[in-house]
Amino acid sequence: MDNDADVVVVFGGTNDYGHGDAAMGSFSDRTDDTFYGALHNLYQDLINKYPTARIVILTPLHRLNENNYYNENGIRCVGTLRDYVEKIKEVAKYYSLPVLDLYSLSGFQPDIECNKNLYLPDGLHPSDLGYERIYNLLKEFLKSL
Repeated sequence: MDNDADVVVVFGGTNDYGHGDAAMGSFSDRTDDTFYGALHNLYQDLINKYPTARIVILTPLHRLNENNYYNENGIRCVGTLRDYVEKIKEVAKYYSLPVLDLYSLSGFQPDIECNKNLYLPDGLHPSDLGYERIYNLLKEFLKSL
């Protein structure tokens, strides 16, 4: 990424949930071996690299099987996707980073067939229409800051 970026957007967490092979840890962790620690390290690294930039955090979207998910190795993921969303928001709040909560505000719910077909055809990745909706939400969110 450019060293002179004035806006940095972090959109992540669903792969951490989906792989499910790292411990959640605790808020005090600062190791990359836990989800909490990795969040702290990521946010601190971005703040240090881009001290004058607006850093914005986006939560994961809803996805199929988000409450009963086993990864490709048959290992039960740690917690639910909602647990990951809450940890992302908690750590971002600690660093005073604004959060666009797409989990709550996107209007995407792949358990509803027509919604899945329009926005998340594979139950995980947004369609072009889905990305357009995310873009519009992000644009308005950035204007509000």
